[in-house]
Amino acid sequence: MKAFFKDPVTIALNDYLLRRFRESNVSVLYERVEETSEPEPGPSIHELDLPELLLMVLEKRGIKRLYKFQYEAYRRILNGYNVVIVAGTGTGKTEAFFIPIAKKVIEETKPNPRAIILYPTKALARDQVKRFHEYSVYGRMGVGVYDGDTSESQRRKIAVSPPPIIVSNPDMIHVGLVYSPYIQRFVKQSELMVFDELHTYEGVLGSHIYHLVHRVKLAKEQRLQFIASTATIGNPGEYAESLFNEDFVVVKGSPFRKGIAVHILVSAGYMSRWSVLASIAKFLSEEGLRFIVFVDSQQLAELTASILESKYGVNTAVHRAGLPPETRRDVEQRLREGLLDGVVATPTLELGIDIGALDAVLLASPPPSLAKYIQRAGRAGRRRKGYVITILGDNPIDAYYSRNPSSFFEREIPENTIEPRNEEVSKLHLLSYLLQVGKVHVARIPIEWRLVLDELASERLLRRIGPYIVANYIVARRYVSERGIRAHGDQVEIIDSSSGEVIGSRELPMAVLELYPGAIYYYNKRPLHVEKLDLGEKKAFVKAYKLPVDSYTRPLYTVDVSDYVVLEERESIYGFRVVYAKILLEVSVEGYILKNLYSGEVLHTESLDPPITYKYVTRAVLFRLPRPETYSELDSAEAFHAIEHAVIEASRVTCGAGLTDLGGISYPSGDIVVYDSEIGGTGLSKLLYKNLEKTIDTAYEIMSKCTCDDGCPRCIYTPYCGNNNRVLSKKKAIYTLNYIYSKKPLLRIPPMEERCGAPLV
Repeated sequence: MKAFFKDPVTIALNDYLLRRFRESNVSVLYERVEETSEPEPGPSIHELDLPELLLMVLEKRGIKRLYKFQYEAYRRILNGYNVVIVAGTGTGKTEAFFIPIAKKVIEETKPNPRAIILYPTKALARDQVKRFHEYSVYGRMGVGVYDGDTSESQRRKIAVSPPPIIVSNPDMIHVGLVYSPYIQRFVKQSELMVFDELHTYEGVLGSHIYHLVHRVKLAKEQRLQFIASTATIGNPGEYAESLFNEDFVVVKGSPFRKGIAVHILVSAGYMSRWSVLASIAKFLSEEGLRFIVFVDSQQLAELTASILESKYGVNTAVHRAGLPPETRRDVEQRLREGLLDGVVATPTLELGIDIGALDAVLLASPPPSLAKYIQRAGRAGRRRKGYVITILGDNPIDAYYSRNPSSFFEREIPENTIEPRNEEVSKLHLLSYLLQVGKVHVARIPIEWRLVLDELASERLLRRIGPYIVANYIVARRYVSERGIRAHGDQVEIIDSSSGEVIGSRELPMAVLELYPGAIYYYNKRPLHVEKLDLGEKKAFVKAYKLPVDSYTRPLYTVDVSDYVVLEERESIYGFRVVYAKILLEVSVEGYILKNLYSGEVLHTESLDPPITYKYVTRAVLFRLPRPETYSELDSAEAFHAIEHAVIEASRVTCGAGLTDLGGISYPSGDIVVYDSEIGGTGLSKLLYKNLEKTIDTAYEIMSKCTCDDGCPRCIYTPYCGNNNRVLSKKKAIYTLNYIYSKKPLLRIPPMEERCGAPLV
């Protein structure tokens, strides 16, 4: 095996895995060495007509010339264009927009602030401010941070004498436009607004940004120039234009970061991916390589860290959403100081927060898209050679890449998309705007806001006065204060029943699938037993286990479409009708299974009486596949359930969906529903609606190339199935798709309303 690999760490890792997992087929599958040179050079800084003070700062920082893409961004920004800058980690995106802003600030005497630069998190903003302060020359280039962590005294100081540049985050702008006269004034006076890390504003958060931009524009009396900076996006110009509703110029640099990175794919063979992941983490620790492990859910982060610490003695900490900010900051600090071997994180650490020099990124499974992979991979090797290790297990997508390892790196970068018609998002921003301005004429508000007027009026959150609308102040203020642009659904408080202390929270609907009675819920690497879930009060009561726990739970649940409204529809190339719809979804947790933490063996099955039921509105793709004439109802149920699973898995390739971003329902009639898992919809099902044929074809390839008899984790089984992978048949699914492929597109599919009942009100 050594001859196939070049890097000594790859060779050592492969030898280690072969020794540790004898006869289990665990090994390094593929190695790719990425060595990226400097981006294409542009002009010398002395050719740019820069102020002398700015030239001095650039020379002090070792910048003698701009890269070509930086110069292009510099020209476009100074000429007043809205610009989206696309370039890899560490290639100078920040300088591309900051240098022209600095030139304008130094040369032009105008009221401050001149620009507002927004980052998706406070931690990232404060990291970047350290760099900006280097440009603060002789009092002409002041930069101030104005966010939730800024003290009252500092806020007053900034308000009285604003610096030319304010650094903040979208959450602060959202809240500040309602409650802070300072933020309102900053927005009104500023000429430029920068959204860095644009790729993070996707899904529901992207929908919030779309509506927040509406509010920003409505608060302005003159044009605001927008600048966006991002890592790789498949459709940067189109996405920026859809988000800001403005024309944009795209400036592209290299999509890859500078330096050397070794990309390694590891096959988990017949072993659990978690056993292999823990062993690799142990190897990295023994080699003195500091690492970050990325997983795609909060509970997986907790479980993984618990295994690493208790069974393998690897010193790690958890970094995820839902932990207190001070806990996350403490983890970042300990990692920077070398007090941890590594950290297990959800995407909270994808962004460029300074966590010191990391040697390796360990991915528990392939990220949902190449863009996400590039982003996570960029966390290692910023100051020296980095290693990016991805584990391929036994699920359908991993099996696909095991057969075609080079295709893992040759995928298309998927498009980003948002759902601007998410009613829950629209309601929040309309009420926020009304609290901000008082009375407004209906004709002045965006169409998406007008669509929720009747609902808000029926809930007595606003009232009409002729052609005007006004918020019912007390209830509207409470509504806005209880929600934010990060909280996509109502929160369930997690309460320690022994002390009465609130130890955390979980968003609905995920709370229903994690905090049902009897569930084991991991928090800060500690297993907790859920005693009670009260959805009316939105509280879950838990208690700690006194003895070590080596198991975890999975819910058994059903999902059904109670109602729907068609938003878009089209005919597929295979002749069946495809619908994009708003749906009312009912989730019912009817029981759970208890599984061994290390082997995955099912230890016990428990029923819940009564079931835990929750309804919410989201977006979905609905389509009906033709049913082979010879199939019984059971044959059809097995076939269409398998196709549903395979389509959801394939959407990870075609749409960049995460492991739990989409859910599905199938019926023996051939009706299949694939829905956004978050309340209101994320936009992923809309992307699937556009790419359904390609996704079905990928699903067919996954199933047809799997060597199992009639279904396995490498083709149609999934740990997220509500009925524990019962009533599934790969053979019948393949037969059904072959039947569809053989038919001419002349099928008459009954309209959706003939099959699904009355429209959603």
